[in-house]
Amino acid sequence: ALSGARPYVADRAARGGRKLALNLDIDNTSLQTYYDPGKAIPATLRLARYAKSKGVYILFNTGRNVRMRERTIRQLRRAGFPVDGLCAHYRGESLAHSKQRCRRSFVNNGFTLIANVGNRSTDFVGGNYERAYRLPNYGNRLG
Repeated sequence: ALSGARPYVADRAARGGRKLALNLDIDNTSLQTYYDPGKAIPATLRLARYAKSKGVYILFNTGRNVRMRERTIRQLRRAGFPVDGLCAHYRGESLAHSKQRCRRSFVNNGFTLIANVGNRSTDFVGGNYERAYRLPNYGNRLG
């Protein structure tokens, strides 16, 4: 699902722009939540590290509740991810609205979302990104 992502990131970073960033979902996209909870999804970790080496910011956009923000950042860092920002879900809002609100917030803070990586349709509703990479979901058992 991430085929071609590295060359795209390299090319996009070389073309430049303002605060280029990846927007990554967390559960079953960046971190495993079924087979080995808290461990990195290897392909996503490799892409995040590669993008960071090219000067791209790594932003996370999650359906996890905002109260879990600091714990989630620690978990991402323990798994090896660089973390430049994290936007979380508020109780009472739909997941699709939350994901769109977070991307809009990143853009409003000057980021250019060159790629959006997720595993559910709600990760892509509303746009605000240049390219999408959708990982398979396998009934929430990606890992």
